[in-house]
Amino acid sequence: MYRIALILLCLIRTVSAQSPDSILRQLRIINDSTPGANLISHRAMNVFLSEAAGYYLSDPDNLTLYKNSVIANAAEGTLAIYHNLRQPAGIDQPVRSFFSIGAQANIADAFAAHSEGRPYNNQFGLLLKNTWIGHTAVSATPDQMRIMDTLRAAILHSTETAIRQQAGDFIFDPDLPRYFEFDYAHKQASTLAKRFIYKVISFHWTSVSMYVPLITENFQVAPAPGDAPSTRHAYPLHFNITHTRLWEGSKFGRIFATLAGDARLNNSSDGYQLYKFGSLYTGDYKTFITPSVKGQLAWFPTDSHIGISFQLQQFMGDYHALNGILGIPVVLINKQAEAAMNFEFQVRFYDMGNSIDAGRGLNGRTAIGLTAGIPFSKIAF
Repeated sequence: MYRIALILLCLIRTVSAQSPDSILRQLRIINDSTPGANLISHRAMNVFLSEAAGYYLSDPDNLTLYKNSVIANAAEGTLAIYHNLRQPAGIDQPVRSFFSIGAQANIADAFAAHSEGRPYNNQFGLLLKNTWIGHTAVSATPDQMRIMDTLRAAILHSTETAIRQQAGDFIFDPDLPRYFEFDYAHKQASTLAKRFIYKVISFHWTSVSMYVPLITENFQVAPAPGDAPSTRHAYPLHFNITHTRLWEGSKFGRIFATLAGDARLNNSSDGYQLYKFGSLYTGDYKTFITPSVKGQLAWFPTDSHIGISFQLQQFMGDYHALNGILGIPVVLINKQAEAAMNFEFQVRFYDMGNSIDAGRGLNGRTAIGLTAGIPFSKIAF
């Protein structure tokens, strides 16, 4: 049924211009072809999931369906910017995959190097990420399905009325059809979210990302104290695969569960294998691959903008520290009651197993951190 509806939509868009009547026909087809068990149309579900997933944006590997995002990490001193390259495939298509590009830089080191009068520790590179989104599972009672069918029909009727009232403006405003197409989807998603007309909505996504350094990190390393130092160059290539499941429950709130695998081209300096005296390192410098496994849980109570998260990451190989993060994510909303900015206040635990010797550059085993995630522009659906 849905494939037949897609064919009809394509024919309408091809044969007729984007007139009020053609938009109305498209919206009616979408409404009639939406199964009651789905509650809302595919595009409306994209908006709903974007809002749900957008409640946690603390790391470049977290999901956002917006075209652009900025993630700042005060503890690591990094700033990452992503741009989603996906273009809409149709007016009612579910998001299945998209590719993002961006850049990441260590901005804190520039200030520290300037104040300390030392060379910059260059950390700037390209971010590449592909994300695959699984099918959405909707659990709702028969009464909830009937209520949402009625509300969706009412939304369609109000949209039809608004389109007919502005029929004369379609000639002068080419963006008006896209506005009403989005408005119909957005009102469905907003109604579903605000009234909690569901039991549980869940979906999952998997992303594969890579950080490709554009310049090398430089370290001053001496084989032993008193020896002449030489400049060593590191190329911290980084590969990550992350899988996350999100459960949105009308009773229990939002639960994020993440499992990630990581591999990076590490070195003796970043891996705390050398002794550190100011900006000088001493010891046997080498490079090696450091794999790691990370697990994380985050929970937001129902209708709450404050949650709690806990993360553990176990590194393996020459560098085998166990790190943890206890966080309090806070979401700031805009006038439309949508997530506009994400903060996470963190307590970070480093080397919980005490595998790193003193004097090797680890500045304490606990620290306070803060991350900020800002999605902006429009939703890429």
